[in-house]
Amino acid sequence: MVKDQLEKLVELQNIDDEIRKLKEEISYLPEKLKEWERVLKQKSSKLDEIKKEHTKIKLLRREKEGALLEIENQIQKLQKSLTEVKTNKEYNSILTEITNLKNKISQDEEEVIIIMEKDDELARKEKEFLSILEEEKKSIEMKKKEEEEKIEKLNGILKTKESERDKKTNEIDKAILNLYEKIKKSKKDGIAICRLHQEPGKESCSGCFVFVPTYLVEKVKKKNEIVQCENCSRILY
Repeated sequence: MVKDQLEKLVELQNIDDEIRKLKEEISYLPEKLKEWERVLKQKSSKLDEIKKEHTKIKLLRREKEGALLEIENQIQKLQKSLTEVKTNKEYNSILTEITNLKNKISQDEEEVIIIMEKDDELARKEKEFLSILEEEKKSIEMKKKEEEEKIEKLNGILKTKESERDKKTNEIDKAILNLYEKIKKSKKDGIAICRLHQEPGKESCSGCFVFVPTYLVEKVKKKNEIVQCENCSRILY
């Protein structure tokens, strides 16, 4: 009987809906992994930027500290040479040079202090971002493991549903099943059979929401034949 076949088609459609949802949920994992990798890459890039800047600052600090040491050595040599000069002019010239070098040291020391503060700040930032990155990696590994366990369970459910589907299709007339499969394949939502939405004088297809003529409504109600929506071709029940 057609009525019995329609009931089995509805049951098949419900199974197919569940299978579609399961497959969609399973397919989300690669997208989630991509997003997690994107977040990690973003944080890694930020850490790399901080490391590069920190390396430059450390080099600059070494250069400045080296330059200060060189000036201090020059001052010591000049101070020793004061005992060897023979004229006031030479003596005053060396004193002037020493004063200029000491002024230079004062200026450079201020720069070194600023560089040291920047060095400390970047060291703190580097440590902080490294900690954040490690925590993010741990979190993603945990989420990945949870997701993989979830997918394993969903695959088990999917296998059961596909087995149910095979049994259900064996209960349906081949010609009717072929029609169902053809319609299902042509629809983005995979819906091949849908209820006739009934309001007094406003019967419509619940698949495409288009008005269903009275003569088709009567056929649907009698359940003596397979009736399709004139607009979307879905089977009506």
